[in-house]
Parts: sequence; C-alpha cells; structure tokens
Amino acid sequence: MENNAQKITENQEQDTFLPPLVEETLASSTESRAGVSFLVTINYQSLSGNVKSRDFLIRRIIKHQNEYYLDGLAMDVKSPRLIRVAQISFIKDKAATNGYSNPYRFLQDVLGVEIDNSLLPEDMSDFSKAIKETGDELTVLMYLIAVDGIRSSSEREKVLAYVKHRVPYLNYDELQMNDYLISMAPDEDSFSMAFQRVMRKGIIVIQPLMETILAVIMADGQVHEKERALLARMIDTLKQAGYEFQLPE
Repeated sequence: MENNAQKITENQEQDTFLPPLVEETLASSTESRAGVSFLVTINYQSLSGNVKSRDFLIRRIIKHQNEYYLDGLAMDVKSPRLIRVAQISFIKDKAATNGYSNPYRFLQDVLGVEIDNSLLPEDMSDFSKAIKETGDELTVLMYLIAVDGIRSSSEREKVLAYVKHRVPYLNYDELQMNDYLISMAPDEDSFSMAFQRVMRKGIIVIQPLMETILAVIMADGQVHEKERALLARMIDTLKQAGYEFQLPE
C-alpha cells in the first residue's frame, strides 16, 4: 500500500507540474525561439520544491512578462512540460561533456536566444550568432537527415559546410557546431514551422539551402524514398509560393 501511495503522489506531482496559468502564459508570451527540438539534460526545482534531473526535449523558448520558459517534452514520462528557466540550476546538451550552471548563458551561447541585458549583459558569441542566423535552416536539414532513420556523419558534414558558407564572417568552433547538430532532434511540427520561416527569408537563402538538401540526400550514395518524398513536398510548397530555383542535375 505504501508503494502505491508513493506512486499516486508522484503522478499527482507530475500532473500538476503545469500550473493553472500555463494556457495564459503560452497565449500571452513572446516566442524567443521555436522549432528547436533540442535534447538536453537539466536539473531544476519543480513547483513542489523538489530538485529533479531529467532529459528534456526543448521545443520552444518563450518569454512571459520578465520570465523565460522552456516549452517541451519530459522524455522520461513522455509528457509536455513548461519549465521556468530561473528554476534551472544546471543544463547541458546531450552531446556535450560540460554543462552550464547559468541557464541563461546556455540559451544564448548554445541556442542563439538573445537574453535581456538585465539577466545576461554579455554579448553573444560568434557561435550563438551562427545558431541565431541559421537555426531554421538547421532544423530543416537535421529533420531531413533523420527522416530515413539513419543519421550519418557524411550527411552532417554537408550541413556543417552549409553553415560555414552561410555565415563565413563568424568565427565559431566547428566541433561545438557538430555537437549542436548531434543534439538536435526535430520532429515534423518543428520542421514545418522552420520551413515556413525559411520561406520568408527569400531566394537568397532558399537557393543554397535547396542545393544543400540535395547534397545531403546524395551524401550516403543513395536516395531513400522518404527523402525523395520530402524533397518533392518542399519543392511543391516553394513553387506554390512563387519561388523559382535551380537544382544541380
């Protein structure tokens, strides 16, 4: 009976982790970054006052009034969570060895989120600027890489080359960029949001991105049916939006 009571208490705590004002928070918030799909490990204080450690898939970073929140999925219970960044005592991406005790620094340095000067007065690094400028394209590319169920290093190298070509004026750490790509886990919703934002960037971004998409598809020497279907879907969407571009044969 005692074990059952303990399980009920734990379940109740999980069910009430999202506060009653969560819908208001989500509805009235400013979106700082969406379509992230980035897997991290965090230590944080829950509403019950307990310190928890869990793997967490960040879907969005949102700002409500003067607070930042991580909107995403708790991987252990496969359940949505909204976590206040101020309650996080440690955060690291799954591919990294070292983490951050300052979660705002992580958001800026690793995810390219501009943090208010009152919380983090330091300037963004070149790496965080690269993520900020290319984050939507990276979500599209990393979703494509995973669509056939295989994430090869040869495909990832094409993505790394794309970033280098896209922001040649930024002197970021390529090993850190590689680790960032490994930790990305975009789902279809994240891909769709990111692709819509890429379309608003115009042909100057769309043309090299589509060329890189083709290079990624061909990187492992064969075109998988799911990759072919996704490419056709993107081309159709772009043409319906009035974009004309050329892909190498």
